[in-house]
Amino acid sequence: MFRLLVCLLAFLSISHSQQNFIQFRDYFDSSAPPLLPSGWSTSANRSGAGDFVLSSSSPRSLPYVALSSNASISQTLTSPPVEFPNCTPVRLEFYTSRSSTHTSGLLVEASVDGGQSFPLLLSDTIRNPGTTGYALTSLALQPVLLHSPGVRFRWRLIGVPGAGTSGTFRLDDVTVYAQLSHDLGVSELIPTTDTSPTDQTVTLAAFIKNVGTLPASEYRVDFFMDQNLDRRPQEQERFSSQTSSFLLPGDSALFRAAMHPIRAGDNHFIALVSFAQDRNPSNDTSRIVVQGRAVPQTFVINEIMYDPSADQNEWLELYHRGTDPIDLVRWKISDRPTASGVNSFTLPNTLVQPRDYVLIAADSTVISRYSSLPAPGQEVHILVLNRPSGFGFNNDGDAVILRDPLGTTIDSVSYLPSWHHPDIIDPKGRSLERINPDLASHDRRNWSTSASHYGGSPGRKNGIFIALIPTSASLSIHPNPFSPDGDGFEDFCIIRYNLPSATPLIRVSVFDARGRLIRYLANTELSGAQGEIVWDGLDESRQRARIGPHIIYLEGIDGDGGTVSTAKAIVVVATKL
Repeated sequence: MFRLLVCLLAFLSISHSQQNFIQFRDYFDSSAPPLLPSGWSTSANRSGAGDFVLSSSSPRSLPYVALSSNASISQTLTSPPVEFPNCTPVRLEFYTSRSSTHTSGLLVEASVDGGQSFPLLLSDTIRNPGTTGYALTSLALQPVLLHSPGVRFRWRLIGVPGAGTSGTFRLDDVTVYAQLSHDLGVSELIPTTDTSPTDQTVTLAAFIKNVGTLPASEYRVDFFMDQNLDRRPQEQERFSSQTSSFLLPGDSALFRAAMHPIRAGDNHFIALVSFAQDRNPSNDTSRIVVQGRAVPQTFVINEIMYDPSADQNEWLELYHRGTDPIDLVRWKISDRPTASGVNSFTLPNTLVQPRDYVLIAADSTVISRYSSLPAPGQEVHILVLNRPSGFGFNNDGDAVILRDPLGTTIDSVSYLPSWHHPDIIDPKGRSLERINPDLASHDRRNWSTSASHYGGSPGRKNGIFIALIPTSASLSIHPNPFSPDGDGFEDFCIIRYNLPSATPLIRVSVFDARGRLIRYLANTELSGAQGEIVWDGLDESRQRARIGPHIIYLEGIDGDGGTVSTAKAIVVVATKL
């Protein structure tokens, strides 16, 4: 088992202390000066129209502020009623600002009878702080307010006889915080992900915390895979549901759920806690994105135009030979690093279905040159990356490397100009095509020159493609006969072998009708019990083999160089009449 790297793109976190929420807030912006907002009231000791007025003069938050003047006269400002249903009062916060001559003391009081009396003193006398800027005051609220039907808060300027009559006092941004009696939240959502060569599993750990003031009973935790990416948990997306009976205030509970398998690319998960008495839905849900690793060879590099003609630019083709849809967002393609650096580019959001082709072009000339894009009955995704100078692939040989967002190499090809068919004198403007996407990427025998008169076959099955034919024989060849004449039709044959037991090495030889050795297709190469190898119909000197039957001779070789198994078959090199 391999550890899979996990990308935590987002998660919701709740403090280990109980969570406060805003029960009341007023920025004094809901009415026009000089009238106070609805529900607020003021004394009329200084002016019959009211001592506090709404003003646009130097508010802390635009546009308005509650303003009073004359520090020598006692004045009050009273809030609207504040209810505390199913919650516990925590604190009152507000901002005040004074001119230097406003020396009156300030008391903050609370009423538990709707404003008829104010017996609860919330603060000591608050003095002029010696600065004209806004100062924050935070006052704790007594538990007795919990059961009161309508709590009102009052700011009372005591008044100082002989103090300045022109001094000003400003009050702004009043907030009352409370704690809910019943509030469960998802405090953390943590994935642990493992992968095998064939699939991957993620285990999600959801921590549920009781941030309310009362015990919680009979709640449920659900896990969802957000397949339609709408960020909403839906019944058809749920893969686990668990219940629990009791959680004390401040305590947490751990719930785990496993999803198997996960797909390559971004996997979006949601954890949701459901509690009938919960009064705060904002913390009920947590989301996380887990990056699944793609299996190597899921995508293969299928065609490379590294030396284009003057009227086109570089391009390459990928083929999805896997079984599940994969989004190529954040996948990277690069060439071989050199002393001057590496050419690398990142792919955009592209959801690719199995058996689809992906054409990646440096510019849009590929679309006008290959007017048949896409081929009938085939799905091709065309990504134009707007790189007028091309991808920087070297004409004398280079590497093309495909990596997923976790940095895993999914496929790579180190090509050389000698991979082109020897009958092609000038390969400029012709792509290198893969003969079969299920054979090895690094095997030069699996590549040759495109036979298309356009110089390539982007977005469709390669013109030199040869299928693998299942067989139970120990050695089979397809097509047979084949005609290596460079016309793009059956120019290669695929030799499939099946040995009775795994051997470290194989040797595959080609003999002509007279029994003369003309080519080693493999000479003590690493192998297993089964495999495939391509013959392009050329001999060891890169000349076309004579027309007629040839013998393919396979030897399985042990670690000491001894032959442990053999197989042979006849293949016919043909030509058109």
